[in-house]
Parts: sequence; structure tokens; C-alpha cells
Amino acid sequence: MRRLSVLPVCAVIFVLLQTSRANPPVVIPYTPDYGGDYDLFGGENYMTNDDNLMLESLTASHGMSLLKKTQAAMEKLRTLTDPLRLANLRAPVELQKQLYLIIYWLAEADMANADVEQVLQEISRRGRDRATTADATMAEVLLYNFHLARHLGILGFPGLVKLAQGLPAVIPEDDDNDQNRLAFAVPILPPERFPEIAHQLFNYEIFDGPLPRAHPSALAPSQIEFIQRLVSRGLLPADAIPTANSIPPTTP
Repeated sequence: MRRLSVLPVCAVIFVLLQTSRANPPVVIPYTPDYGGDYDLFGGENYMTNDDNLMLESLTASHGMSLLKKTQAAMEKLRTLTDPLRLANLRAPVELQKQLYLIIYWLAEADMANADVEQVLQEISRRGRDRATTADATMAEVLLYNFHLARHLGILGFPGLVKLAQGLPAVIPEDDDNDQNRLAFAVPILPPERFPEIAHQLFNYEIFDGPLPRAHPSALAPSQIEFIQRLVSRGLLPADAIPTANSIPPTTP
């Protein structure tokens, strides 16, 4: 009978040992004295005033580091979008490289918690109260290119490494990409036919399809619509809009 009474006790001890191994120690319920100094989570705060000042300093330095990163990105972007600098670049090759670098620094500003649209608006004003029509159009197209780059998935680490070198990034495989195609920067309108905007950043965009071997003689409807927008903004002369007779026939 004594042996039988010992068995339940042993079973209980065994279960308790197993439970203690599987679970962390149970915290004893404790009602704190709220007359003291307690932190956000209800525990007693043992930090001194000096500790609190240090914590505030670290938090401020983190915000300051993000501010410095944003400022550094904006300085790079101001240089990359400088009209005098762009005018001395070789179109379209060096302008295309410029777009890769700009997208990289926009991504840097974005990672520093900056609003990319506001960054572009600030840069496009160039210290003035209002941006010129050309600079406002540049900001609009660059913002479009940034969102397109994000949509294509080239703002991850591998893509940013390429963009920082002024090179096209590989579009990730999870974007229905079975050919490792590149996100090229291309001129929207052929620079040789539209030299007025050959050195304007608003004439360049990221293109994720197969590149044509040569510019077709006829303009696509989207290109004609783009010309019309630029004409309405005074960025191209009115005679830049091709008429039905001036559009060369497409070759089969």
C-alpha cells in the first residue's frame, strides 16, 4: 500500500520537472508601489538623470544621423541634376549613367526616412521660390523613375550596388523574369531628332523590356503624346509635333 501511495507523488514530481524544463520561470505576481518612479512597462526605473540624458542623446544622434544622410543625398542629387553639368555630358550614354546614379541617391534618401517627392521638389527649386518648368518636369519624371525602379525590385542591395556604379541593375527573378533582363535607362525621344532636350533628365526613363537595335523611323503614340506635353509646357517648339505627313512610314 505504501508503494502505491508513492507512485502518484512521483508522477507529480516528474510532471513538475518536465514543466520547469520546458517553460521559463513563472514571475511571482507583484503589485508595485506607484508612489515610486516606474518606467513605461510598470517596472521600477533605476536609471539616473545622467542615464536619461544619455538615452535622449542617443535618440537624438540617431535622428541626426538620418538627417545627415538625407543632407548628403541631397547634395549628391544637386550635383547630379546641375544643368551646367548635364550640358557637358555626352548624350545619351553619360545621361543614362546619370539617371542610374540619381536613382541610387534617391534610394539613399528614402532609406533615411526622407520623402523622395519633397526631396525632388526642394532640389528642383534650386534655392528659388519656385522651380522652372524644366526643373519641375525633371522632378516629375525622376519621381516616376524612382517608383518604377522600386516596382521592378532593383532597389535591393544587389541593384543598389550596380546603380551606385552607374550601371543598369538586374531585375530580380521573382518578377516573371527568366532571362535576367536589365533595367536600362533610355531616352524617351531620340536625342539626334530632338537636340533641344538631349541633355534634359526628363527625356530619360527606366525601360525594362528588350531594347530595340536601332531607333525606329516613326515615333510611337506614347512618344507623340510626350512631345505634346512638352510643347504645352514650352519645352519644345510647336513644330516639334509631327503631323501625319511628316511621320515616316514604318518598315515591315
